[in-house]
Amino acid sequence: MRPLFSSFSLLFFSSLFFFNQSFAESSSEYVEKIHEDIVLVVRAKQDIYEENPEEFIKAISFALQPLVDFKRISRNVMGRYYKDANKEQIEKFNKVFKASLLETYSKTLAEFKDEEILVSSEVKKSPKGNREKVSLQIVTSTKVYPAIYDMYLNKQGQWKLINIVINGVNLGLTFRNQFYSLMEKEGNNLDVVIERWVTSI
Repeated sequence: MRPLFSSFSLLFFSSLFFFNQSFAESSSEYVEKIHEDIVLVVRAKQDIYEENPEEFIKAISFALQPLVDFKRISRNVMGRYYKDANKEQIEKFNKVFKASLLETYSKTLAEFKDEEILVSSEVKKSPKGNREKVSLQIVTSTKVYPAIYDMYLNKQGQWKLINIVINGVNLGLTFRNQFYSLMEKEGNNLDVVIERWVTSI
């Protein structure tokens, strides 16, 4: 699963600065405009991970913060268990979910080499007008991985990435299945699941 995860991570982080958007600009146009600069940023931080992984993770976290609605993603991961969780449990899972993703993605980004990311100019728009699906491809020396970004435009005019499907794998659903499996294993003890959560792909 390592090649798939690495490809997902690179695609995911190519969108780090999808913020301060105007309603007139499509998500696809913005991705095309900035993804090369993001790759340069990631490459510039590689050496930091070897010497100081905490600093590297912090840098990635700072860059990622404006784009990803971690609360919305973690709520979707909790699924049917969300409504039964109290405020403290929800906030705690938000925190551990975010931390686990950042740590895992940072390790993968530290290994970034010569992959190329291609963004399609065509997007699939939602009838509601605030959702778009952006198609991308990540080209490696051995394979091409297709991906779809599921994005929405918030009230501040900012694009937010809420899910990714890569090579046919729906990551949001994968995380939710992982959460449900842990809940079943731990006898629906939400506190234990939160304590033991580790993102895996």
